[in-house]
Amino acid sequence: MKEYLVFRLYAPLASWGEAAPGEIRPSATVPTRSALLGLLAAALGIRRDEEERLNAFNQHYHLAIHDLATQTRWLRDYHTVSAPRENKKRRYYTRRDELCQAPEEVGTIVSQREYRCDGYWHIAVSATAQAPYSLEQLRQALLEPHFPLYLGRKSCPLALPMQPEVRSGTLKEVFTEAAQALLSATAEALFSTADPEASQRTQQQLIACGRESFFSADGACYWDDPEESSLTWQQKLHENNQPLSRKRWQFGRYIRFCGTLQEGK
Repeated sequence: MKEYLVFRLYAPLASWGEAAPGEIRPSATVPTRSALLGLLAAALGIRRDEEERLNAFNQHYHLAIHDLATQTRWLRDYHTVSAPRENKKRRYYTRRDELCQAPEEVGTIVSQREYRCDGYWHIAVSATAQAPYSLEQLRQALLEPHFPLYLGRKSCPLALPMQPEVRSGTLKEVFTEAAQALLSATAEALFSTADPEASQRTQQQLIACGRESFFSADGACYWDDPEESSLTWQQKLHENNQPLSRKRWQFGRYIRFCGTLQEGK
């Protein structure tokens, strides 16, 4: 039996950054590996400039994701920022310096940032034998994080407790158990009112607006453990989200597998 640390991520807005060579900053549909490793490192209190600790931490954990949201909705935010052009002969210490020392060099930068709306994910973390922190230590860190946690950007704080717990079993079993617990809790919260008429009206309103089910256990699963055998992959994705150097902003390629809990779907 393998052990996994399972926790949930939900926020009205999340932004999982991908390659952004131009003015548009796209977001992935599900959390990237670098984002999840950064979230766990922040909970543990590993600082961004601690290159050796980060590199040691990033090598010894496998991450899996179960996307439970039934609808994928997107938001794009339009930004304009006044900033000076790069000039190696000048050094700006404050925002005032940027705008006052060389006003003729100040230009406008346009940026469009993409967000995933109402995403809900279950995350499962497994550790190698050489992992610097145990799953129980990670669980405690998520319960009492050292730094504030957010989903991709500081403007995307968590909207629900993460509820981390260590589960034993196959990846398929732990994801299925977590999804069933979520669906049962959701149904109880929506339809267990003492007023049967109110319960019926609630169900009718949800069906009318196409939201009769907020979450579904049939959502896609993503994992990066090549030895995972309880799930059958349908796609093999090559992504550049393995952190190599935080100081130089370098990322390496790794393989992420994609499938569902229900075989054949």
